[in-house]
This record gives sequence, C-alpha cells and structure tokens, in this order.
Amino acid sequence: MVALLNVHDVEKSFPGVKALQNVQFQLERGEIHALVGHNGAGKSTFVKVITGTYIPEKGNILLEGEKVVFRNTRDAIEKGIGIVTQEGSLIPNFNSIENIFLGNEINRNGFIHTKALFEKAKELMASLGVTIDLHKQVKDLNPAQRKLIEIMKILYLKPKVLILDEPTAALSDKERKQLFAVMNKLKNDGIGIIFITHYMDEVFLMSDRITVLRNGMHVGTRVTENTTQDEIIKLMIDKDHHEEYPEKHHKVGDVLLDVKDLSDGERVFSASLTIRRGEIVGIFGTVGAGRTELAEMIFGAVPRKTGEIHIEGKKVKIRNVADAMKNGIALIPEDRLRKGLILNDSVKSNLTISFLKEMSIMGWLLPKKEVSKVKDAVKKLNIKTPEITTKISTLSGGNKQKVCFGKRTMSDDNKPTVYIFDEPTEGVDIGARAEMYNIMVSLLEEGAGILLISSDISEVLGLSDRIYVMRNGQIVDEVHKHDHSHERLIESSLGV
Repeated sequence: MVALLNVHDVEKSFPGVKALQNVQFQLERGEIHALVGHNGAGKSTFVKVITGTYIPEKGNILLEGEKVVFRNTRDAIEKGIGIVTQEGSLIPNFNSIENIFLGNEINRNGFIHTKALFEKAKELMASLGVTIDLHKQVKDLNPAQRKLIEIMKILYLKPKVLILDEPTAALSDKERKQLFAVMNKLKNDGIGIIFITHYMDEVFLMSDRITVLRNGMHVGTRVTENTTQDEIIKLMIDKDHHEEYPEKHHKVGDVLLDVKDLSDGERVFSASLTIRRGEIVGIFGTVGAGRTELAEMIFGAVPRKTGEIHIEGKKVKIRNVADAMKNGIALIPEDRLRKGLILNDSVKSNLTISFLKEMSIMGWLLPKKEVSKVKDAVKKLNIKTPEITTKISTLSGGNKQKVCFGKRTMSDDNKPTVYIFDEPTEGVDIGARAEMYNIMVSLLEEGAGILLISSDISEVLGLSDRIYVMRNGQIVDEVHKHDHSHERLIESSLGV
C-alpha cells in the first residue's frame, strides 16, 4: 500500500546553517507518528517545509504516491496538509463559529449563511465527540477548547495529514485526555497525524511510530511498542559531535549574581540561581521551559511578581532595563533582529545609541570621539563591515550578533559585569561561533560572569561550569562540570 506522506532527501539551508540534511519521513493513513528531537534538531524547519512555509533546495514530497510542490501554505492546505501550531491562529474576540470558518464562510445571495455555519460547526463537534459553546468568544474558552476549535478549523478543510505541534503544552491532565481521545478518533477515521511533543510519556502513550531528528538529520525511526525511552533519548543525543571550545585558565571567584525565587506568576516560578566571577552558568531546557522569560526578568525587560536580585551581596532594585544596565547587567537577546538591533540604521548608530551621553559635552555629540570608539569596537570584535556607516541589515548573522554584543560593552562609565547570552550562536557559521566563544572567555578573564542560554546541548556542555535545567517554568536540576552528562540533561529537561 502506498504511504499517505513520503518525504525523500529533503534539504533546507539558511545563511551559515544547514537546517535539514537528506531528511526521510513516512506517514501512513490512520497513524499517529511522533516527531521528536531536542531544540534545534530541525523539527520546526521540517514542518515548515511540508506545510509550504519554506521551499526546500532538494528532495521530494509525495502525497498518496504523487509528487507535490508547495509554493506556499495555501498550496499545502489545498492538497490536504493542515497544522495546529503551538501558538495558535485564533482571533480572541471572535466566537468559535467565526474562527472555524474565517475565510471559508458559506454564503447565500452574497450574505454569510450563519445558520448553515452553526449546523456545520455542530457536525464537526459531533465528529470529534466534544461539546463547546460555539457562541462564546474564543478568549473565554479554556486552553483545551481553544485547541479543539483549531482542530475543527482544519478539519473543515478535510485534511489527509494533520500536524499537531506541542498541542498539550498549556493543558491540564484532564484536558490532555480529552485531546488524546480526539486524536484517536481522527486516527480511526484514517487521518495521518504527525505529533510533535517534548513529553516523552505522551510519545509512548499515543504514537505508533517515532522518528528522531538530530542536527537537521533523520537518525532513526522506531515502532513505538518495540522501543524504549532510553533508546529514543540516545538517538536524540549527539555524543560524537565535537566543537572546539576555548580553554579557560582563570580562577572562579566569589558570587557575583544571586537570584532568589523569581516568579512572574505565569511562565516562571520560584527560580533561584547564582553566578560567580569567571564562571559560565548554562541554562538548558526545551522550548517553552521559561529560559528566555527568566533572563528577561533578571534584565528588567519583563516585570516580576516575586523574588530578589543581589549583586556582589547587595540587594538591588531592577524595575526596568535601565536599572539592570546601571547595576552592570547586559542581555544579548535571542531575537536580536527584533529586540537587539535597529536593522535600517548603521553599525555606528547601533553600537553607540545607548551611550551617546558619554560621547557628548553639554548635550553636543562629539563625532570624532564616537567614530574612534566605534572603530575600536569593530576592530576588537572583528566585525566584518565595509564601513561603520553600513546598514546592519546587510551584515551576516554572525556580524549582527557581534554588533548586538558590542552595543552592550561600549560604555566606559558602566561596564557590565554580568552578561546574559540568549542563544548567542543561533544562525551563525562555525567561524563566528568560535569568535563568540573567545569573546566570552575574554570577559571571564576580566572578572565578569556569564549566564548562557542555549538549545545546543554540545555548546552548553562545552562552555558551562554549571548548568541549571528548566522545565515548565521551574529550575528542576543543577548539573556541575564534573558530572556533565548528555543523558542527565535530556532526561531532566524532558522529565523522564
């Protein structure tokens, strides 16, 4: 029998990064096929290829034995591939009926046929065996009901393949069971489901087969009942992947940053950690674990409800980013294009924008001093740019990252002592990675401390002296350098 979906030798690249390499995947009718792999394994890129968001450079996609080419997401939907994303696509102030049929309304004489839509929505509910108040605004539904509305929205388009991307992330145990019952109903109706989740118990409870991606490559597919969690975790780990990490010869000093019981009440709960001078402290966890949110709370970018921050033993008030910078904390954000840089402005302007006062006298900018400072930074960080007036948008990913870092170190009056690097090497090439690593070590030698958030398990193991593991908004483990272990990090982050 011909497979429902067959993916052969798919490749997708971005500047400096090979996101997918010769990926193979097969989905049968009436099968729940789990797609697993740690952060950065290529799951999201793979899904975007088979839903038409990305066009691969190589490879074939066959749907029911016929080759298909998706130029956009509409192509994929029309050919029978639907997705329910983790973020969702519902409009909160619309009711369920309006959301389900948005863009696909039933019309009569030029008017929306509301009665027909209501009846059709009831049919969709009945097919799933669920009951929802369809006239309620989506914002007033619970997370499970919103997820079911998302599924009904896709089912109305009669998909052959349904992709569920982390569908249980915000659900209670009772709500998960309801969703699982719906998944089994869809499976029995012959729909093929690609199930993406980082909860290993869900993988083994719901799937028929498991495919593991690692570093953008397919490393194995197993029949669920014939494998174990240990085997799947070993497939997820790349023990043979070695990076050249710089040696650290300095001594680790006293506690520099002490964070106690930080919470925002929604995404991070009672998080405590310490960083010493000359130390790199890693934070590891799956997407949605709360790593970035914790970093942004420390930096004052998002408010916290509880907790204290101490620097060199002294309690400090950090109500906003300006407070954090005054107290010597610098954040190099994950989303550098949106949160770290002004893309249509120059290298010079991006580097100095936060410290123009230091380059001015009585409110007048000293251009020569500004240019001199910028040229020193460009040379020190080896930022490859034609001119300091070149727009940031034209630089490579690695050079953008170095500018993002450089703008936090331009101050003479208030040099940071605590650096938070959130995914510092994401999307940059090997050469730029090595330069970023050397920059980090030089900061340590100057007496700074670093908090490193990374989805790359080899990177976080290779650079960190200690590693905190986060799961569901909480720090659940602390792993020291002498007992760094791929297995322990993966197991703690997944809760197995």
